[in-house]
Amino acid sequence: MCDVMPVSKTGPFRPQTQQVVDALNTAFPGLYAGVCKASDLSSEAEDEHDDDLEEDGLLSDFVFLSDGWAVRVDYDPEDPDLCLGLSAGSTEISAEGLEVDLDDGEEIPDGVLRDVTDFIDEQRQASAKH
Repeated sequence: MCDVMPVSKTGPFRPQTQQVVDALNTAFPGLYAGVCKASDLSSEAEDEHDDDLEEDGLLSDFVFLSDGWAVRVDYDPEDPDLCLGLSAGSTEISAEGLEVDLDDGEEIPDGVLRDVTDFIDEQRQASAKH
C-alpha cells in the first residue's frame, strides 16, 4: 500500500465494497487497513499503479490489508451500483492474482467472497513459507 493513497477505514462505502470489507475482516481479523477509491488516487500514485485502470474505463475501489494484500472491486462507470468483478493480489510481492467476473453485480455471492478470501489465505501462507 502506497503512502500517497487516501485510505479510509470507515465508510460509507458502496454496498459491494462493504461486502468485501466485511469478508476480509471476518477472514483476517485485525489486518483490515482501509479502502481507497481509484478516483481519489493522486496522479503520482496513478503513475505507480496500473496504467490500465483509466484505460479500461472502470470505476474501482481498493480494499487493503495491512500485510500488503488487496482486493480491487470494479464497478460499471455507467451504472456505479453494478459491480463487474473483483481482483485480488499482493501489492508487495510478485504473485499470481485472482480475477473474478460477476454477471449480476447487485450483490457479490457468498461463494465468490469465500473464493477470494481462500485465495488470499493460500497465497499468504505460500509466501510465508519462502
